[in-house]
Amino acid sequence: MTTLNRSTLRRLQKLKQSNAVWEGDRRALPAKIRQPQDSSNIIPLHPNSEESKPHCILWVDGSMGMVRSMDVVDSAVGQEAFVRALLQAIEHPQSPAQPSLPQKILVCDRELQFYLRGVLQDLGVSVEYVEHLPLIDEIFSHILESFSANPPIVPDRYVAALHKQSEQLWQNAPWNALWDHQVISIKLDRWDLDTLYAIVMGKMGLEQGVIFYRTEESLVKFRHRIVSGNSDDEIEETFLHQDCLFNLFETPELEMEDDFSSFPFRGKLRALPTAPTQMKPIYGALHPLEGGRPYLYDEEAIALTVALEALNKFWEQYSNRLKSNFGNLSGTYTIYAPSLDSDIEETIKVVVKTMPELADELHQLVEEEEEPDDDAPLISEDLWPENALIHMMTLPWSQVEFLRNSKIHVQYSERIPTLLEARKGDGLPGLMIQTSRPKALELIESINSFDGIKSLCFNPAEDILGNACQLGLMVMGNDDLHLFGEFDKKALNSEHHKRWKQRSKNTKGNICVIVAMGITGASRGNPAPQHILGYYEIKLIDDKELGLGKLRAEPAFDFDF
Repeated sequence: MTTLNRSTLRRLQKLKQSNAVWEGDRRALPAKIRQPQDSSNIIPLHPNSEESKPHCILWVDGSMGMVRSMDVVDSAVGQEAFVRALLQAIEHPQSPAQPSLPQKILVCDRELQFYLRGVLQDLGVSVEYVEHLPLIDEIFSHILESFSANPPIVPDRYVAALHKQSEQLWQNAPWNALWDHQVISIKLDRWDLDTLYAIVMGKMGLEQGVIFYRTEESLVKFRHRIVSGNSDDEIEETFLHQDCLFNLFETPELEMEDDFSSFPFRGKLRALPTAPTQMKPIYGALHPLEGGRPYLYDEEAIALTVALEALNKFWEQYSNRLKSNFGNLSGTYTIYAPSLDSDIEETIKVVVKTMPELADELHQLVEEEEEPDDDAPLISEDLWPENALIHMMTLPWSQVEFLRNSKIHVQYSERIPTLLEARKGDGLPGLMIQTSRPKALELIESINSFDGIKSLCFNPAEDILGNACQLGLMVMGNDDLHLFGEFDKKALNSEHHKRWKQRSKNTKGNICVIVAMGITGASRGNPAPQHILGYYEIKLIDDKELGLGKLRAEPAFDFDF
């Protein structure tokens, strides 16, 4: 058990010990009231899983009826966090309490009682178990009540209509063609809204959806602020200054095979599930004076529904032209809108137009105002074929030996034969890049032009809101850097990622990259031997070896809400 330092004990022993009895406990909170890491006033827009619910640690002076310390921690944090909150209650309590030691501490958890007894044994503080903590029960009851009054994400009577249009947007997937500087205006003249200015997000491969700015001024000011912002605080403040409604999407990660099955020389390979990717819509609003809201009120829900329907109709009419050229296009659509005052729908005309001049202005804004950093590393993203499947996997040792002797493009490492002799662990960790045959051969040629592949690295980074992530970088033989993936906290903590990293340690950083064809059908994610066209033995290096420091993942205006 971890104990207090002797110097800490001497410091605490100098404090006056009162006759007070304190209560302490740790309880789960609803995920929606998780304390943001950046302490901003924006409400987290992503629902958290049950396992990630935050815990609140509370220490109160039962004699005086006051809170001495309170902390919100992740559910996975151990008992040490409870002691940290206790030390804060002792030495730096909330006003008006003064630093002091209690005479007695009451807890309602036997395991916690024994743990605290061991930690506090030299301080003369009694730790007792009781079944109930009345004061803490009352405080937590008030905390939960204060957050239970949030409205539903979408008012019940508008859920079906909004979800229908959101699902249609997901099917249309305009982010496959439109960039986030290309503006489409949607004239409503209803619900205190004149025109909404739609920006399609997701072309750069991040979270997909549409942001509807309430005014052109808000959109332009936001873009000006974002290109001129320097510090993280400025970027966060800029984010909160948006005035918009939005419909974004969360996509559950595709459950993929962790490893390749052994190469079947007879029979067929095990196929991956081919179910279509599910979509989970996120609705909400941002306003400079309100911060972020992951829910909509009645008029906002109606306006967002109508705007989505108009945008869907516009896309279905002009998608072919929009894919080739963002020129002057317009359409007028009759839409049956839900009514605020009755169950009878009202008929409205909605005019939708492209705004190529504004799109050019926003595009030039980045080029003119962003000063290039000559010292910043140039990280490319254009090496990989469109729609390629890039997947971290583990190659069984028998398959490693098979590929080393195959008549394909092979890049050998002198360290692999030693590993093959020992054959420790499940196999050789690697990165699979799967695409069509022509694109796979093209990719191999491109890799050859870069003098092969030297190594892979997971470099620490942060997104535009300061959330920690890692960038997966491929270091080529000529030292060029190519991004192959962005890994957020959820991905980094996944069992698949952890197992891959552990296997890489077992092989002393020796890994491989394979290039395969067979992107469609049963071979997707699980190529047969004849599908593998390139095999590269490389090293997984530490980010300190690469020497880039912490990077910022900030593709042009593609925000992750």
